[in-house]
Amino acid sequence: MVYQEKIFIIGGTGNVGQALVRSLLANPNVTLTLYARSPAKIQELFGEQTDEKVQVVQGDYADQKPFEQAISGHTRLFLLLQVPDFDYSNIARGFAEKAYNAGVKQIVINSGITASMPWRSTIHSTVPFEKAVLDIPNRKAVVTLRPANFMSNQLMPGGDADNAKKFNMIFATREPDQLNPWISPNDIGELAANILQEPIEKHGDAVYEMIGDPRTPTEHAEILSRVLGKTITYQKISEEQLYEAMTKQGGVPHTVAYLYVYFGQYTSKRTPGLSILLGRQPETLEQWIVKNKSAFS
Repeated sequence: MVYQEKIFIIGGTGNVGQALVRSLLANPNVTLTLYARSPAKIQELFGEQTDEKVQVVQGDYADQKPFEQAISGHTRLFLLLQVPDFDYSNIARGFAEKAYNAGVKQIVINSGITASMPWRSTIHSTVPFEKAVLDIPNRKAVVTLRPANFMSNQLMPGGDADNAKKFNMIFATREPDQLNPWISPNDIGELAANILQEPIEKHGDAVYEMIGDPRTPTEHAEILSRVLGKTITYQKISEEQLYEAMTKQGGVPHTVAYLYVYFGQYTSKRTPGLSILLGRQPETLEQWIVKNKSAFS
């Protein structure tokens, strides 16, 4: 079979990547290559696939030779990096340069909402990550996704799921009526899939912020109460309490913990036009929690 698109995916095993891959697998005109440390995990997540439809390249960020050897012949690249200290600009540029040199015509990168904030206004910004790709000489198209607060962050150790289960409470530094800019990882993955299957010229070098269902902590607790069938309440904690819990109890590095504290005060309304890009309404916080109810029970 002759495929119209050959798409290479870096970051296909996380919450966003899984939604992306499943969406692309449904398209008979697309063939995929997944870059992963563990090929066994790919089979575990997506089942048996024909070698023609899905290929797996074993590799990591430090040694990009397997990627360089495999990228030739691909038309597009999805790039999502997970680096604990956020130091991924050089890694991103390495992958992107190799991809463009091999003939890739479009890269879709998963950045973050911090890139939309004023320059150097936070301890970390994804702007350097974006610029690492944008500044490549004679590059082709690059489309940037800037999601806000992942709904899946609730599943982190010591997060909302754990606290709802153990204490019938959720905790944060926000005021009870302050919006939290939630976005479903399913929406991020599906938007990336849409872009990777649509004409390259349609999106060009577009930037898409992603806030799907902003909710206050009070509304969040009410949603959890409905879904779980028990009363869940919200308790506001201090920034110091959150920082200490993340660093001393969770072992999270200072940069990451401080960013969470800072971002705890970030608020914004739903992204206009997101339903146009997705071809449907964004997934709501309640819909996402219903799908993941077992993690909260």
